[in-house]
Amino acid sequence: MEADELLERMARSLRHQIGPVVGEPFAKTQAFMASVVLEKVAGQLRCAADHRQADEVDRLALASDVEAAAGSNVSAVVSDAISALRLGEEGLSSLVETLYAKRDELGSDLFEQLLGRVRETLRARLDRQLEYSA
Repeated sequence: MEADELLERMARSLRHQIGPVVGEPFAKTQAFMASVVLEKVAGQLRCAADHRQADEVDRLALASDVEAAAGSNVSAVVSDAISALRLGEEGLSSLVETLYAKRDELGSDLFEQLLGRVRETLRARLDRQLEYSA
C-alpha cells in the first residue's frame, strides 16, 4: 500500500469511526482535525512527483523568458541570478532579490515586466499546491 493510501485510510477511520464515538468535545474536534491534516498530506504525497516536474518546467521557462526579456544589456549580477534559477529552486529567491536590487538599472518598465513574469510562475505553483489543500 502506498503512503498516500494509508494516510487516506487513517483519515477515514478518524472521521467515520473514531471521531463520532468520542464523547468529549475537544477530543472529538481533534480527531476530525487530524483527519483533515492526514487528507491534506495524502494529497500532497499523491501530487508530489507531478508537481516537482511542473515546478521544474515552469522554472526553466521562467529563466528563458527572463533572459529573453532582459536581453544582453543587463549586468552580470542579473545574468548570474538567471543562471542560478536554471540550476535550482533556490535561484527563484535570488532572482527576485536581484531584480529588486537592480531595479534602477533595469528601468521600471522592464522591472515590472520581469517581476510580472516571476509572479506568473509563483501563481502557477500556488495553484498546484491548492489542489491538495482544498
